[in-house]
Amino acid sequence: MAENFALKDKLAKHLGAEIVEVKSGYAKVKLKIQPHFLNGIDIVHGGIIFTLADYAFALASNTGEETGVAINASINFVKAGLPDDTLYAEIKETSRSKRIGNYTGTVTNLQDQLLASFQSLAYYKTNNFKR
Repeated sequence: MAENFALKDKLAKHLGAEIVEVKSGYAKVKLKIQPHFLNGIDIVHGGIIFTLADYAFALASNTGEETGVAINASINFVKAGLPDDTLYAEIKETSRSKRIGNYTGTVTNLQDQLLASFQSLAYYKTNNFKR
């Protein structure tokens, strides 16, 4: 189901985000940094880093039959992303009940340096969201 979901994600496609791996409750994606992803001080815009993590979360939380939607998400920025780098977001499910899934993950660069940590909650309601 995550593959179908990924094909419909217009923002991820527009940015050039690529799937590295998707399996049950897990996703890893990557994004080559483009000049227009930089902020006013020539580092990667925080919104790009958050968007990449959110995309990995969306894939990880939609690997089953139910549709998961974010009800909370937070990010802690640790290190700046730099021009001409490639970023990786890796998100995994840490707990799941019938209606709520907890996910945590990281955003790193090519040198495997931690740029940000990410946490999100997914809400699941069977067959009630359009795909």
